[in-house]
Amino acid sequence: MTLSKPPAASPHRAPRRLKALAAALLVGAGLMAPLAHAAVARDTLVLLVPDGASATSWPVQVWTDSAAEEGIRIRTMTDSQFIALGSAAAAQIAGMILPDSAHITASDAVVAAVTQYANLGGKLMLVYDAGALTDTGFYAAGKSRFSALAGVDYVLYDTLLDRMVGFGPAVGTQAQLDALHLPPGKYVPWTATTTLSASTTSTAAFVTASSSDAGGSKAMRPFIEARALKRIDASSRNVRLAQTQLVRDLLGLNALDALSAPTTSSAPATTTVTVAGTTSTLSKTSTTTSTTSALRLLSKVSTATSWSSLLTKLLSSPGTTSTTTSTTSAGTLVTAAATSTALQAISGYAYGPVSYFSYVTQGSYAGTPLLTSPDHGLVAGTRTVGSGKVMFVNMPLGYFKAIGTDAAPLHGFLNLFATDVVKAPVMSAQPKGVGGLVYNWHVDDGDDLNTDMKALMDTTTVLRRGPFSIHFTAGPDTVTQGDGLGMLLDSNTASQTQFKRVDALAANHELAAHGGWNHDLYGLGADETNAATYLPWVQLNVAAVERLYGKTTTEYSAPQGNNPSWAVNWLEGHGVVGMYFVGDTGTSAVRSWRNGARLTQKLWSFPIAPQGKYATFEEFEDFGVTDATTSQWLQDLQSFVVNHRTNRLFYNHPPGARGHLPVVNALLTRADTLKAAGQFNWYTMTQLAQFNQRRLGVTWSASTVFGFGNFTASHPTSLTDMTWLLPRSAYMMPIITSGRGKVSYDATNWIVTATSGTTLKFSAAEK
Repeated sequence: MTLSKPPAASPHRAPRRLKALAAALLVGAGLMAPLAHAAVARDTLVLLVPDGASATSWPVQVWTDSAAEEGIRIRTMTDSQFIALGSAAAAQIAGMILPDSAHITASDAVVAAVTQYANLGGKLMLVYDAGALTDTGFYAAGKSRFSALAGVDYVLYDTLLDRMVGFGPAVGTQAQLDALHLPPGKYVPWTATTTLSASTTSTAAFVTASSSDAGGSKAMRPFIEARALKRIDASSRNVRLAQTQLVRDLLGLNALDALSAPTTSSAPATTTVTVAGTTSTLSKTSTTTSTTSALRLLSKVSTATSWSSLLTKLLSSPGTTSTTTSTTSAGTLVTAAATSTALQAISGYAYGPVSYFSYVTQGSYAGTPLLTSPDHGLVAGTRTVGSGKVMFVNMPLGYFKAIGTDAAPLHGFLNLFATDVVKAPVMSAQPKGVGGLVYNWHVDDGDDLNTDMKALMDTTTVLRRGPFSIHFTAGPDTVTQGDGLGMLLDSNTASQTQFKRVDALAANHELAAHGGWNHDLYGLGADETNAATYLPWVQLNVAAVERLYGKTTTEYSAPQGNNPSWAVNWLEGHGVVGMYFVGDTGTSAVRSWRNGARLTQKLWSFPIAPQGKYATFEEFEDFGVTDATTSQWLQDLQSFVVNHRTNRLFYNHPPGARGHLPVVNALLTRADTLKAAGQFNWYTMTQLAQFNQRRLGVTWSASTVFGFGNFTASHPTSLTDMTWLLPRSAYMMPIITSGRGKVSYDATNWIVTATSGTTLKFSAAEK
């Protein structure tokens, strides 16, 4: 979807004659025998789980939670229920997911039923280790019984043994990563040499797996959990100047190298393979990471699969070009071609390319690859099977969100499966379906507030835009005890004056606490074991902001990204509904998980949108990222949220914004134009968290009768601004048959928005 102005909406109340027509078509004589005319409704996906599976176990709940956050209707179905449907399953289930971690063991009967479902026209999402073990608890002989559906051979324990599961980056084109809702900056160019030549030397990493740990996820858990608990020098320039070298070393990005930089070993590897009938040899030189005994550096497996050919196929697949957009001073949107054929690797804040584990795959893949591993094969792809379609995702999506606090792959693939493969209607996570950004300001110390924020208010219009989420570290000290660098919000007159000026701005910013009283000491010192020491610091900071603000704060950001669970629990109990988060980078607002448990009930995380390895102006300065690059990234991020009708958060500090005003002003000026056109909004964490929590209370469903999809929605208090997106490739223009709402459209979707009331009904003919 490209950035474009939506057309005028239809009237808020459907004309009576249209209601009558819809009623005649949908509630008339034909509905006297609904069973004869009902068809599969596209509104609900099925998550297939073993008999006896618990809905609250993390391998199941992480999927149902994520679907709710994405606005996708999903229900669980047990193996016995599914098998009982027999050949009718394809006609009754719009799309089915066989998840990782929850369904590792599967009987031959389940495998046969799933295979039949896909071949008879079902839409299947097959994820990682699903069905890796038979009901005897051992690997199937030779390869996975789902290999024929996946389109490649995998789970090759008999032949590969401890080299069956690989560990490395996941790469794709810009267009493919955009389709997975990964924003600009969540991927970086994949620059490792990948060429077609006669021979090469390479190293590759592998994960230990066995029938007691079918995909290696248990062995990798300590590593994945540790990778999620990073602390980052997210400090303003003023604070950095006051830090000792010891603090800089502890917090600097280079301190994370133990989790991202590889140890190096070399081993010869030559891989000759076939993809869609072509044979070639892959040459790649790289280094890999081994920081846990679960990882082994071994020579790359010599197989019958050359992944250079697969990468080449990915590059030549349709849809591998995209566009970036810019706005002229007159507000006219212009489109410029952007090259997207170069491979990109999924990356993370502070890490650069992030490694994932996947089964080594072999064979010719006759589908459309979405992600690949330069060393280990196919990571994801879609293909036609019989009359149906299979999306194979060869990484543990649920595991990485629930255990690794890395939600982006799960959310991206779940959304793509629902909207692109199943053509399902979804409920937008945005008020009125309008995308936007959360602009989070961290005011770390006295100079940030009394020098830089003051200058921004005195000499620029930056803070007259918004609303923004602006957070303050309120104590007397900043780096060490007694340094006197803090803003001392409780008693410092100058600080109080500037705080009140921010609060009085017409933009109506949301003000809140940035951590625990002393920026660096809290960021460095707080951990899961010392709540008795550091929780009072959080409480002091929150109380100081609230005394001057005059109301309870509803959002929060943690210094150095350090969010112990006791702090999160206290904040949620205090009424905080949104928080800045350095995990789950690249996603929209989510309810985050850690170590296999959801962190909160109603408190939403707003993950950072990074620019590759970095995320804010001070880091860009330290690591040589130019203003031109930063400006392009921010405007691309803005286009992304508009085009995908979603949200992302980026952040800065007052001295960073003040020192890079051309970058900030370019973004704000473009935002003014897009906002005036109804295409973009600034949101605070509080606005989106409260909206999304209310959205979870909406009950909605669809039924299909006589080729019409009939939608019904209700909410106990208000449906106002709730929005549904119906793929135009699957539906004709919707008609509102009851309640108040409006219908508009863009290049991809029909957009149905409730304007008031507690109930809404609308219908759309299905294509």
